[in-house]
Amino acid sequence: MIRVVIEGGKESVQINAFPDYCPFCHVGITPDFVTGLFGSTKASVEALFTCPKVSCKKMFIGTYSHNGMNGCYYLGLVSPSTLKPAAIADEAAEISPQFAEIFSQASQAEGYGLGAVAGVGYRKSLEYLIKDYCVAQHPDKDDDIKKQPIGQVIDRFVSNENIKQCAKRAVWLGNDETHYVRKWVDKDVKDLKLLIHITVSWIQQEVITKKLLEDMQ
Repeated sequence: MIRVVIEGGKESVQINAFPDYCPFCHVGITPDFVTGLFGSTKASVEALFTCPKVSCKKMFIGTYSHNGMNGCYYLGLVSPSTLKPAAIADEAAEISPQFAEIFSQASQAEGYGLGAVAGVGYRKSLEYLIKDYCVAQHPDKDDDIKKQPIGQVIDRFVSNENIKQCAKRAVWLGNDETHYVRKWVDKDVKDLKLLIHITVSWIQQEVITKKLLEDMQ
């Protein structure tokens, strides 16, 4: 239990614990306590904290509720609630910065419960990833790749069979997210996201392998 001074030093209360993570940088911390205030009644306390990390230093609020038994206030909500950025392989982000940006936005939408919107975003991010990957492989076919439907691009310009098969299926599920009637009724956004991750993984392995072989002639 921790006793803290609130209401500008007028009162002190006992709380069970400080928040153990920062909702902004998503790192485990012991935050710096700034001050606190009672809610509309003394049944709750809102405590202001600061992240101690030099690279963050953002303020956030921990809301505590009185359990009515031992006089202690217990931590409930930490706000504002922000989502951890999506993890994206550097190799994929280098090939297609737009993929990384759109995928991150789709992930944020999914995190906030906007699954229907997220599916469309994941589908769009996939198109950028595949077309930018193919342009990198075939720079002389830049215009053709950008103008053709994604399915034709995969068939014509993706030679790595693992990437081709995973990307194809990701497109199938991605199209379901944009159409009125679903063809793959037993699949959802999670399956689409998994296929995109696998596609990215195969692209990443191909890029890393190529660099290693070039460096070790």
